[in-house]
Amino acid sequence: MTGTGLNSQLAIAAHILAVLAHCGGETVTSDELAEGFGTNPVVVRRVLAQLNRRGLIESRRGVGGGSVLARPAEEITMRDAYTAVAAEDGTLLPRHPGAFSRGSAVVPIIAGYLNELYAGAEEALLESLEAVTVAQLVQTVQDRARALGIAQQADPQE
Repeated sequence: MTGTGLNSQLAIAAHILAVLAHCGGETVTSDELAEGFGTNPVVVRRVLAQLNRRGLIESRRGVGGGSVLARPAEEITMRDAYTAVAAEDGTLLPRHPGAFSRGSAVVPIIAGYLNELYAGAEEALLESLEAVTVAQLVQTVQDRARALGIAQQADPQE
């Protein structure tokens, strides 16, 4: 994970997947995605590559090229998106190394305890993300937009 933090990358991945689901198989370019999300196309292309490596999207080259979902939106979870953009070791929260200096014997004990807390928090997050599909994300966005009276802007691409 370089350049942007995981939270940002996960938000971009969710946005990409929602737009592709909303477009129902029509290709969407990285420039269109970047404009809709308000970020640099290079950042979007980096996340697209991660999603592609995990088999969540397919990229098509040439005229009319762009990206589409590789599977139905009902079969892709937000945990899948998280896994695609997570650090190589799969952790969200950095781990305390437990090293200590100047004879502080409690540092590794505190580090171990914090690491246990972080692991529990990450597991709860992953369970929550597993329970939400891209189709549910799109539906929730559309429902909330309608409730706010902005249904015409419920297109995730905007």
